[in-house]
Amino acid sequence: MATAAPRRFCRCACFCSQNLYVARYGLHLRFRDEQQLRRDYGPLLRSRGCVTPRDFQQLLEELEQEVGRRRRLGQESAARKAVIASSYHPARPEVYSSLQDAALAPEFKAAAEYSGSPGADLEGLLQRLETVSGPDA
Repeated sequence: MATAAPRRFCRCACFCSQNLYVARYGLHLRFRDEQQLRRDYGPLLRSRGCVTPRDFQQLLEELEQEVGRRRRLGQESAARKAVIASSYHPARPEVYSSLQDAALAPEFKAAAEYSGSPGADLEGLLQRLETVSGPDA
């Protein structure tokens, strides 16, 4: 079996700092640091019950933990993938290898190969997918 080139795990930078949900206060927040949180959400948080310094400190810790968790996701996912790849052995490899390519239309395989090529763009991919599904699909 050929080994594929390692893939990068990509994420948008805003994934780590935006759309952080705090159920206790019923809010989705954007979080960079304590100053920004106080400035952008202070009055709203107080109106939702975050009134004591302890409440705010607890919220701050929760947000910092969630941001940290989101930042580690790519590394943790890569580590899980490596563990699985090193220990997984199909029960019947002859079945999997023969079915993989045989089950796919040549046009689909070409579109998939194109999507991973350096010069791939959306228009080119859509043209190839139209060939697979037909113009009226």
